[in-house]
Amino acid sequence: MIPMYEEEKTSEMKQSRFNLKVLISTLTATIITAVLCIGSTKLYNRELDSLSLLRELYDDKNNICPVTEKMIPSKSEQFSELDYFRTSKYKNHSVEVWGNAVRIPSMTYDDYPENGDDHKFDIFYKMESFIKKSFPHIISKSELIHINTHALIFIIHGENKELKPILLTAHQDVVPVPPDTVLRWKYPPFEGHFDGQYLWGRGAADDKDHFISMMEAVDHLLSQGFAPKRTIIIGLGFDEEIEGTRGAKLINDYLLKRYGKDSIFFISDEGGMGVQDMYGARLALPSTGEKGYIDITIELATTGGHASIPPRHTAIGIMSELATLIESKPYELRLTTENPFYVQLQCMATKGKDMDPLLRNSIRGMDYSPRAKKMVLDTLDKDIMTRYLVSTSQAIDIFDAGIKINALPEKVIMKINHRVGYDSSLEEVKQTVLENAKIIAKKYELAINDYDSIKSSGFSDIPIGEFTLSTDVNLVPAPKSPASGDSWNIFAGSLKYIYEDFAIYPDADPSIGKEVTVAPSVMSANTDTKYFWNLTDNIYRFSPFRGQCSKNWHAIDERVDLDSHIESVAFFYTLLRNVEEYDSNF
Repeated sequence: MIPMYEEEKTSEMKQSRFNLKVLISTLTATIITAVLCIGSTKLYNRELDSLSLLRELYDDKNNICPVTEKMIPSKSEQFSELDYFRTSKYKNHSVEVWGNAVRIPSMTYDDYPENGDDHKFDIFYKMESFIKKSFPHIISKSELIHINTHALIFIIHGENKELKPILLTAHQDVVPVPPDTVLRWKYPPFEGHFDGQYLWGRGAADDKDHFISMMEAVDHLLSQGFAPKRTIIIGLGFDEEIEGTRGAKLINDYLLKRYGKDSIFFISDEGGMGVQDMYGARLALPSTGEKGYIDITIELATTGGHASIPPRHTAIGIMSELATLIESKPYELRLTTENPFYVQLQCMATKGKDMDPLLRNSIRGMDYSPRAKKMVLDTLDKDIMTRYLVSTSQAIDIFDAGIKINALPEKVIMKINHRVGYDSSLEEVKQTVLENAKIIAKKYELAINDYDSIKSSGFSDIPIGEFTLSTDVNLVPAPKSPASGDSWNIFAGSLKYIYEDFAIYPDADPSIGKEVTVAPSVMSANTDTKYFWNLTDNIYRFSPFRGQCSKNWHAIDERVDLDSHIESVAFFYTLLRNVEEYDSNF
């Protein structure tokens, strides 16, 4: 055989893929034509079987569902065996530290100022004191930088300055507890109560489970004389729940200035969907992307008047009609390879032995059959959790109007929160809202100021009122992080080891078996990572928890199972050891 240069190999591979796609397209067209002519469900199943077979051939070339090798750190007298974390001694220590963190009511509110030294943030002085007391080895072996007073950066310098640092991030703040809900909690929200299984309290899950387990693991490693080859950076924001502009954004600015663009090996932050049993398979689901975000405010200004002589529709009635119109037209579901959830779906079809064969074949054939894709999207649409991993969401969260019972409202404000899907865009969302507003404006002869317009575009010479549309927080969907390469292999391999060999599943279906598939997925919400895109392509959002072991995030009776928390400690401990062993090859 004559050896080929890389260019020739690449050309041959491209031609092979092209020929395969042509074959698939031709067969699909032929089969679908037959289905349309005959209208037979049985023939449709045959179509899907054929598409699935062709898809398997195509999968061999593209590895759609990643194959992860388990990464197990070498045995060492220096470092603890993971069983140590399950001892009563360590569990008691972990509950004490974690519970003490929950007892600090580090709530943040939307109206807080940008300056971290404002007295409203004073609770974070207490949080810093807690960190210094609870994690002495991190304090003694790191460089501590304060950003905007309460954002904390700990830099544990590595021996090899040529290696890119890793960045472990978390946030110290929690969402508020409304005072009128306190009595509805089983245990007081800032008591940090441990009932023998669960630790209860606001922030027990979001984000103090992830935050504290990460700190526990690093501190324990350092207590054993761990001296990393690669620099480890810990970044702790203090305002993630109120957009992160005072914390994570400024942490990013500092690191970007100090280390430069694309300077980080990988970033680990909260997020993902934990470890879930689905269709007879067990999946660990770190998010390699997150949806975009845009808030749209619609203001309706009218002349008002006395309530005794009202128009047929007041400004509140008109805005309510617009709200009803908007909610009556949800965004359609779209799914392409642009969305990381696409890979999760393919892994579910590949590994889910209990999945209905028709659904499995539809998933595997959805790229080549519109009918198969429709079935998949219809299935996803039935579950609110999967629907919004695929489509853009819209939520009317604020409606402000009226100041007096006998006065017609002169101004009504409605605010709509959107999480923008990977197969949509900010512009599509803005245009959709504008078109809906135009329908109502035309009906009631109102003028419109659309977003950046200076002049009103009215539907009558003398409009009785005026809509004004504006936007805030225009964030596109995050760049997808690759589910391949060294950083992914270390991260995913560590997950696979912990959740196959260390985690316990007392309530799981025994037929599922031991195997854990690590599949990239997407977040419907946003994290502090939205500020870190310039630091690395490798951003993994994963709060280590199993199934229903973490309950009621942002809600009454928030709580997390201690065993799940211990597994989170073990994961970070293993991750850092695996990074170190990987670096030993350099």
